Order: sequence, then C-alpha cells, then structure tokens
Amino acid sequence: MRIGEMATSCGCPVETIRYYEKIGLMPPPVRLANGYRSYDDAHRKWLQFILRSRALGFNQEEVRRLTDIAHQQKPACAAVHDLLQEHVDDVRKRVVELQRMEKSLLRLKNKCQDGTLHDCPVVDELME
Repeated sequence: MRIGEMATSCGCPVETIRYYEKIGLMPPPVRLANGYRSYDDAHRKWLQFILRSRALGFNQEEVRRLTDIAHQQKPACAAVHDLLQEHVDDVRKRVVELQRMEKSLLRLKNKCQDGTLHDCPVVDELME
C-alpha cells in the first residue's frame, strides 16, 4: 500500500509516518521503481503500535524502548512491566501537578468576579 493509504487506514497524517521513519521508529518501506514508498501489513502493525503507545502518553524515548523490546526474539515482559510502572508513576505526578494547577486557576478565577472591575486583580497578581 502507498503512504496515503496507510495514513488513512491508521488515522494519522502522512507527515507522521514520514517522521517515524526518519527517526527510526518505523522500518523503512520498500521503494518501488517509480520512487514511491510501498508498505505492507507489518508496517501498518508497527505504526499502530507506535500510535497506540503515543495515545497512552508514552514519549518518544519510551516508545523507542518499547519497540526495541518488541523487536527482540523473545520480548522480555519484565522490561515492559518496569517501563509501564515508570510511566504510571510519571502520570500520577502529572495528575498531582494538574490538580494543583486547577486549584490555582480557580483561585485566580474567583478574584475576577464578573469582569466589571477597572483593574484586573489576576493580571496584577501574575505581574508581581
């Protein structure tokens, strides 16, 4: 299949596929005589693997670690487990940070009242 077909089948932009090829997350496709890229089902599966990993919040380096593990003849479940635990810990930290940010934003929003004040207390506080 051509790059546009693969992009459509996986629900991602063509540029995303080219990027993942460029940084080595996806194996290079076969080049046809006319220069077009030719993808097979294995490429589609790797792209889905990468896209699903990204949807779970894994960063590029974590996805690379996952793909490295998946490429092994006998993928090490313990390595995946450890990576997942690291990611869960990171997500939990970000949740705490987002909750703290939400509280701060609500506190600032409550200072705004109904927007009828001449000077904005929120801008004043952020400028301090």
